[in-house]
Amino acid sequence: MTMAISVATLYAEELKATMRGRFAWLGAAVILLAVGGLATVGTQDTWLDGYGIIAYGLVPLGFIPVAAGMIASPRANRFVECVFTAPVNRRDWLAAKFLVLVTLAAAYYMALVPMMLVYTWHVGLPALLQEFLIWTPGLLIASIAVGTLIGVLFIGRSLAAPTGTGMGVLLAYAGLIPLQELMVSQGNGATRSGHLTLASPAVLLKNALGFTLAASSIPATTRLTWISLLVIVIGALALAAWVFLRAQGVETWEATRRQRWTIAIAIAAMIVLPVMFADTNYDNPAPHANNAPAIRGLFSRAGTSMALVPPGGKPPLRCCSTILNRDEWPLGTDERTARDLLLLLPVETTNRVTDLHTKIAGEVGLNVTADAEALVQAAPRLEMRTYANDSGPAAADGHHVVTGWMVRIPVTLDPTKPWDIGGDRYPLTVTATYQIAGENLPRTFSARAAVDAQVSSAIYEMGFAASILPLFCIGCALVRWRRTR
Repeated sequence: MTMAISVATLYAEELKATMRGRFAWLGAAVILLAVGGLATVGTQDTWLDGYGIIAYGLVPLGFIPVAAGMIASPRANRFVECVFTAPVNRRDWLAAKFLVLVTLAAAYYMALVPMMLVYTWHVGLPALLQEFLIWTPGLLIASIAVGTLIGVLFIGRSLAAPTGTGMGVLLAYAGLIPLQELMVSQGNGATRSGHLTLASPAVLLKNALGFTLAASSIPATTRLTWISLLVIVIGALALAAWVFLRAQGVETWEATRRQRWTIAIAIAAMIVLPVMFADTNYDNPAPHANNAPAIRGLFSRAGTSMALVPPGGKPPLRCCSTILNRDEWPLGTDERTARDLLLLLPVETTNRVTDLHTKIAGEVGLNVTADAEALVQAAPRLEMRTYANDSGPAAADGHHVVTGWMVRIPVTLDPTKPWDIGGDRYPLTVTATYQIAGENLPRTFSARAAVDAQVSSAIYEMGFAASILPLFCIGCALVRWRRTR
């Protein structure tokens, strides 16, 4: 039997055995539902970042303990004795086992496609998603390589040690991602702590591809980073194969003293070399994650003198956030929404207001329309509002208004050209002039805020797309249960 035929046969049998368990398909369904649920909810408020970090970053790293457990399981159930004593080449069996892990990784990657298609249908393919689509396969291969090495190193009768070690390595690799982003953001990416974060293949691959999740700069060169990443991936796979084929027997280790030192030095090299030599010259500006506009001078802690409420509604209890609709559901993009815009004038109710002229301007695709009679009012329709604890707007003489006038302007908002599924914040600027009885010069009102919008149908479409493969897995689980009960 040739090597290719042998590996193909073993691969087919190992793949069948992997999914033969009664709860294997159900477990796959639960994982896919969890990731899909996080994706559906996360993209409504956190842009692509929240969902992308989990689905395209953390879950692929989860293949480290999975690979460790699958490689170590034959030792635990003594199946490895058949591999060592039966007429099956150990090299072929290890290759088949690796291909099974790659198949599972490819299946997970394909499971992300339906939601990605929904995403790109609405907002295109942003730059960050393009990088994620390359980052994830690299992480999957690196995770399988490291997990395979961990699984080979443990030859006991329990899976607790290899899976626990794999989980620890997963937490270390995942934890170094935000630490590296924080260090680079503070300008400390080239310090000793900054170098330490390069022990994670996820950080290395992110730097090599030239993108960030939160930091504002990326390395100017990547050659040593790519080399360091290859050292980890190829080194882990080569060392795992060598250990399994040359340094271990059926029951115990059979390594010589020289082989033990070789294994220890090789593992140390895969940890130390990236830390010492990977690129840390964070001099280039990071590319934009998507087409989101630059919104400056908007999100002030002091709030704004505007509020947005349903027609005829009262001002929000926490008045007034610079995100005008923070306390309600985001507006639907490409949908016309009627609201009342409330202007909190810094004028006491003891003063009479006349000749109100208002201009409302939406930015980056926000269309705002209002009745001309509401924008120009010789005798404004005013409402009284009482402020507590000096929370009112500052009057002309500097004191905070206690009981002041409020103007209600009916408007229609139409957010267009969304740049993400959710979390689209459209700036809104309002300027107005009005006259106070007894004063010669008009007063000016100016405020700036934003409205939160999202693609309203996307949450349902992404939820449906995320449930396709889990439902298929549940169906397979039911079929398996009926056959084995």
